[in-house]
Amino acid sequence: MEDKLRVGVIGCGGMAKNHVRGYLRSGRYQVVALADLSEEAMSGYDTEFGFSTQHYEDAREMLDAERPDVVSIGVWHKGHAPWTIAAAARRPKAILCEKPMADTMQGAEQMRIACHRNDVKLIVGHQRRFLPAYTLARDLIAQGAIGDVQLIQSYGAEGLPNYCSHQTDMFRYLLGDDECEWVMGNVERKTDRYERGTRIEDCAIALFQFRCGARAMILCEVTPVVYQGAHIYGSEGMIDLSTTELRLLNGSAGGDWQVHRPDGAFYRLDEQGRRFEWLEGSAAQVNELADWIEGEVETHRGRGENGFKALEMIHAVYESARCHEKVVLPLQTRVSPLDLMVESGHLAPQRPGRYDIRAFLLRGERLWSDGSPDGPDEEGG
Repeated sequence: MEDKLRVGVIGCGGMAKNHVRGYLRSGRYQVVALADLSEEAMSGYDTEFGFSTQHYEDAREMLDAERPDVVSIGVWHKGHAPWTIAAAARRPKAILCEKPMADTMQGAEQMRIACHRNDVKLIVGHQRRFLPAYTLARDLIAQGAIGDVQLIQSYGAEGLPNYCSHQTDMFRYLLGDDECEWVMGNVERKTDRYERGTRIEDCAIALFQFRCGARAMILCEVTPVVYQGAHIYGSEGMIDLSTTELRLLNGSAGGDWQVHRPDGAFYRLDEQGRRFEWLEGSAAQVNELADWIEGEVETHRGRGENGFKALEMIHAVYESARCHEKVVLPLQTRVSPLDLMVESGHLAPQRPGRYDIRAFLLRGERLWSDGSPDGPDEEGG
């Protein structure tokens, strides 16, 4: 490759740092410009990464002046749709938007439309699709190592859209991106709780049915167990999966667990420890994006369609709770069903007092993200 892809970053928070680390490790990108309401945040990026970038308080000005090949969007959730649409209108080659794809299905749908009509490649930052243990689990399942998958069990926290959209995306990835047919779930929300400016529940239980016959379940903050990964039960064996390790038990294992701790294409697991999933996932994600842009692969495993379906499954849990029914996909309600429940009084907080579990990420005197399409939020998703 002769020239590196030029990157502009909108929202200089924690998750966008992972994007940047991936760009740098892949060696195929150059970060040329940053946009954020906070000069401190942008200067911090320059110091940490040794950059000499252009800084913009107005992200549209950055997009117009710099015309980056790739735009990273790391603002809070409500800003994902408006900033993706704004970026797509300037026709970069690709956009990497943090997860969840948007705060509503309407926003996610508009993102897809804007990117399609401007011929812009869109990916959503479900970087765990690029973890070697996850890919090994997917391949073993496809090879029939545990027979037919019957149940995938996972445990979440800190809001279904935030933490558990990674898990709905994981379910589809493990099952070869099979389609979810219906969703049933319920939520508890006694407090007025938010996460990065988006309403979330206090706890939830959700069940998902897939076309292949497999079912998946999320227990979100109803047990003390919380981790990214899953217990996967098949007709002829089982897999215990985490972000770093896969344990397989089946008839060929002789009654013992087979333990796999695969290294990545960019990092060795033993050298990075708990940082491995962030470093490897981020680098592999953007490396495949460069391959997609340059025509070396036909698609990207984190393409917008998959981010859309992961979010749809989450919002279907809220819709099931709102309508007291099994929700057959595709989901018809395009606004947040949780917002509808709260604002209609259906699920009014019994312990009032709005609070955001990510308020500590903000700067200065701010305790709320403005969520405004007129300017990027300070911290990433």
